[in-house]
Amino acid sequence: MSTRYPTIEGELEDELESAYEAESEFEDELEGEYEYEDEGEEEAEYEFEFETEAELEAEGESEDFVNPVRRIYPDAELMAHFAHSAASAESEAEAEAFIGALLPLAAKLIPRAAPLVRRLAPTLVRGATRVVRQLRSNPQTRKLVSALPVIAQRTVQSLADQAAGGRDITGNSVFRTLGDMTSRVLSDPDSARRATNAVAVFDRRWHARNRRRTGTYRRPARRPIRSAARSRRVRSRVR
Repeated sequence: MSTRYPTIEGELEDELESAYEAESEFEDELEGEYEYEDEGEEEAEYEFEFETEAELEAEGESEDFVNPVRRIYPDAELMAHFAHSAASAESEAEAEAFIGALLPLAAKLIPRAAPLVRRLAPTLVRGATRVVRQLRSNPQTRKLVSALPVIAQRTVQSLADQAAGGRDITGNSVFRTLGDMTSRVLSDPDSARRATNAVAVFDRRWHARNRRRTGTYRRPARRPIRSAARSRRVRSRVR
């Protein structure tokens, strides 16, 4: 039990658990609509993880190294930006709008989970909205909203793994998995710090990319280089 964020393992889990019953009406229509198609271990080996990729960025990974998940960096950056925007939003409605835009991007980070994310997107959004609402209600935990991309990434990975193991993924499965991943990421202060720091790396990348795209990015100014002859003429005039 975390001494810093007790609500993560208490009130938040209770709130998600209470939502299981509300989702039961969706189970019949959700079960069996899609079948998970195993795409092999090779793809899973190279799946995106915020913490791992942030560490590579911090270590100055060479651009010559072909990172198989680098192509989805823009999606991770946008998720990070939406999460930070949700944390700082003035109203709950604004925060929830950012969360609704963030979650579908998780399907691009974990391609094998895309069918599940598309099918269960409304349920994922409802669950994540409950998490965000609870975190924002306490000034001490509000900053943890920025960790939502990590929670979403791990949630869809876990759901895809469950589907690969033959489980029927229902609305209840989504809430239960989301609650588990939220607790794992946020209940330990060190884990929460790693998650928020990793997301911050990609939020900074988003802002840098956006500045370059809009033309507002400026290189540091350089002092003009004058020729030796011109410098001598200037000095002679001063004398």
